[in-house]
Amino acid sequence: MPTTLWRLKVAPEKQADFERLTSQLVRDVAENEPESIFEYRRAVDEPLTYVLFLTFDDEDAFQRYSTADYHTGASSQIMECLAEPPVPDQLERF
Repeated sequence: MPTTLWRLKVAPEKQADFERLTSQLVRDVAENEPESIFEYRRAVDEPLTYVLFLTFDDEDAFQRYSTADYHTGASSQIMECLAEPPVPDQLERF
């Protein structure tokens, strides 16, 4: 299962847009890849820092998500909301 944790810092003036876009993306992923885990959370002590945890059932599910219109359309808009590049961590089961 491909699993990644992303740390994202949002520009203050873009926070409302970011939350709107990511909330819709979460709904779209749940509808199209129901076996996946795709969650955004906001850091309690850093309200402009968010974490995205995503894991997919298998590589095919990840590829469907990666190329889906709902993802490609939202991703560029979400990136425009960030104050700095996102930081990924690849995760594995143990």
